[in-house]
Formats: sequence, C-alpha cells, structure tokens
Amino acid sequence: MKRRWLRFVLLEDCSFADLLIKLSIAFNQQFLMRDDKGRYIAETDFDNYKVIVVDKVDRLSEILCDDNYTLDVVIDSDGYFNASFEGMIKNILSKHAIKWERSIWAPYPLSTH
Repeated sequence: MKRRWLRFVLLEDCSFADLLIKLSIAFNQQFLMRDDKGRYIAETDFDNYKVIVVDKVDRLSEILCDDNYTLDVVIDSDGYFNASFEGMIKNILSKHAIKWERSIWAPYPLSTH
C-alpha cells in the first residue's frame, strides 16, 4: 500500500489560529502546530489517518506565500481510499462551514516512475 492523501484547497479568510480553532471543533481533536522553516503546519492523528493543515503565509519570504490554506488527509490504509471516506471528510468540512474549493487524491510519496 502506498500512502495517499486527500488534499483540499481551503477558501477560509481568517488567521491560521482561527482556522485551527474551527478545524479542532470540526474534527473534535486538538491540532499540534509547529514551525517548518517559516511556515506553520498543524496536524492531528486518528487511528488510520491524520489531518495536516498548512498555513498560506510563509514568514521567510512574501514571495513564498500561497493564496490558500491546504488541508491534507493522509491515509494509512487502502480501505480509506474510496468515495465514502472522501464524502465523510467533505461532510465534516461542510457541516462546520469550512469553505473549500477543490480536492484531489494523490499518492504519497509521489512516484518517480
């Protein structure tokens, strides 16, 4: 099984701290935040997947900033690589009024072939 993630481009117009509060309520989990070379990353773990949120602001350079926050749901089992699991995550976001633009599944790590 290759690790995979489901990435969401979030459309939230708030601070990263406020976004983490919303996501903590939505997922009923605390997110642990760390500074990764000038960019905040927060994550929380579940039994077979983790949720990772990446700040759009890069404090090292304005040029490196993104337009949107991203939310990755990294799965540890192919049993979660399906429309039902994706629908559950989308439902959590929608139910808690967390706006997102698009989502995509990707392998992790990306294949070099």
